[in-house]
Amino acid sequence: MAIDPKLFLEEMRGLVAAKHSKDHPLFGMIERGELTRAQLQGFAKQFYLLFPKPFPKPIAAMFARSPEDSELERMWAENLMEEAEGAQTGTAGHKDLYIRFGEALGIPRAELDATKPLPETAALLIWRELLISQRSWLELYASQGLCLEGTASGRMVQVVKGLVDHYGFERDSAEIQYWTVHISVDEEHMLVGPYAIERYAVSDLEQSRVREAVQTTLDIFWLTYDGIVRAFVDEDPLYAAWREPAAARA
Repeated sequence: MAIDPKLFLEEMRGLVAAKHSKDHPLFGMIERGELTRAQLQGFAKQFYLLFPKPFPKPIAAMFARSPEDSELERMWAENLMEEAEGAQTGTAGHKDLYIRFGEALGIPRAELDATKPLPETAALLIWRELLISQRSWLELYASQGLCLEGTASGRMVQVVKGLVDHYGFERDSAEIQYWTVHISVDEEHMLVGPYAIERYAVSDLEQSRVREAVQTTLDIFWLTYDGIVRAFVDEDPLYAAWREPAAARA
């Protein structure tokens, strides 16, 4: 039996809190400066594949699936324009901001673009494509709004602290603007999930599907960071190919 949408939203927030990506050990390592430069670069290249490289196209695809709801359409339009050109923050497209960060970290754009996804990175990319193309718009919006963008601000705070305290970056520099910008803008972009759930997750079937999609997204997202740790921190021999310079793999 369906529960009150407000109570259901609190249940979903509880799922997120139980497996929030900011609590993954990787982000604690970054915050405390425990990664070597090479390990941090490994993280940065995989993260590029998750969000900066493909965006804003996934946001445009999510916008296209909006029901006839002017508030949802407004949220997605603002999100899309911020990702594409930094319209809200007056900065630049978020992909451009990240490329600037990569270069400051010692990763040329060509190397970023040549990055091959770890299996765990690929799993999240594939799951997001399935959400966009084969799951209901409500499952998609709940997963994006609660689990992906909805958890971004906490991660960004940790990354910024680590970059400033341990890796030689200045807090207000353009080099880490990708991370500092997301501390604020994702607080707004995350609202799409709660709004959609409270308004539309009203039946038992809808709540069941959203519950499964949210938990699956949290699980795969966590697994993505597990893969980065295995590949670049633990240096698991099975991941040796991903530690080779891009030129060596060509």
